[in-house]
Amino acid sequence: MRSWVVAMVVGAALFAPRGARADNPCLEDVKQFCADVPATTGQIDACLHRNEAKLSPACRAKRAATEERFRVLVEEYSSECHRDVARLCSEVKPGHGRVVACLIRQQDDLSRGCHELTDRVQSAAETMDTLRKACGAEVNRLCSGVPPQAGPLVECLQTNRENLSPACKSIDPRVAAAAAELTDAIDSLSTQERSQEAQQILQGIETIAFSRSQVLFQLDSYQGITKNANGSRLLFNPQVAFGNQRQFAVQLKAPIFAVYPYAAERPASSGLGAVTTSLAWAFASSARVRQYAAFGLQWISPVKPPVGGAWAVIPGYAISVGLLKWLSLTGQVAWTRSFASEGYPKLNIVLFDPIVVVSLPGRAFLAVDTKLGWDIENESFVPIVKGIAGLYLDHKRSVSISAWYQRALSNDAELQTFKFGVGSALAYFFDW
Repeated sequence: MRSWVVAMVVGAALFAPRGARADNPCLEDVKQFCADVPATTGQIDACLHRNEAKLSPACRAKRAATEERFRVLVEEYSSECHRDVARLCSEVKPGHGRVVACLIRQQDDLSRGCHELTDRVQSAAETMDTLRKACGAEVNRLCSGVPPQAGPLVECLQTNRENLSPACKSIDPRVAAAAAELTDAIDSLSTQERSQEAQQILQGIETIAFSRSQVLFQLDSYQGITKNANGSRLLFNPQVAFGNQRQFAVQLKAPIFAVYPYAAERPASSGLGAVTTSLAWAFASSARVRQYAAFGLQWISPVKPPVGGAWAVIPGYAISVGLLKWLSLTGQVAWTRSFASEGYPKLNIVLFDPIVVVSLPGRAFLAVDTKLGWDIENESFVPIVKGIAGLYLDHKRSVSISAWYQRALSNDAELQTFKFGVGSALAYFFDW
């Protein structure tokens, strides 16, 4: 999606005929850093991105301004039309204007904001049609090598404005460029946004994968702890994502109230549970694939082991892939190793955690989170499966409500953890 937007920056400069005046500020950067790169917008964009620090200030400013315009368009579409697309056009395959056409066909049923936006899109499409008809000869003569996207085409016509016919000059190319940017951005967004949305659900499933800031309250109840007790916890889990394209996150996971155990023959203990602080980094990511590295530190909280936890370090790695617009798969591995924790059980556990998330119509979702742990200290396999159902109430600043059931899958898992558990969570997601 980003490569098409940047094509508006470099497209005309790359494909304009020799001798034509090119005032694109990235032209010299393309010649200097990407001369051997095949002349396709996606590969040129990747080349410029790799050389971002070496680009001229004017080129960097042009790229930043273009991406900012695109971001504004995405936010406007997400705010005004996302629910209408999910309600009326969820079965439409994105691409070639099909989603936009679906919205236009059902304008009488659209929300007010989306209705106004589709009016703008329809007017933009009509402007582009008029431009192509009025400038057909110039397009064939001057811009035959330009990619078919409207942005590079309009920039090519602007570059060659002195050679245009009066009919072609009569149409303001900047209006056409804005129209093309809006139409294509909305259409290309439909697939990737759903994929990214499925990945965002992961933040409510206790994983190091992240894409937005959040405040999460989670209530869990565990039954059959060591086969003779029960326990509960209220988890407070704020997370702040920041940096370039929200590449970093700081997470604090604090069981602010824990009761363990409350078996009839034992007095209940309560207090602050094991607190974990994590730093996470998203790297080598694309629209549909995100990778994460994290390092967590678990603190000793209360002095009583039943509600506390040992000092421990927790390094981890995760990769999340949006397979389809309604399906994502995440795999993560983490190692929990305790240290300097006299009086507490030793922790030396490697955990592999595959997570499948399915986005359903109406902003509902289902997820299966399978934790496959190997307890090195006790030389035992500790598998647990967790099924989650939930609902997103809004997109831009979204609220997620979820509930789950989890169960130990082996005798060793029951002995070391619990027989089964239930829980629910309320999460609020936001962007800076």
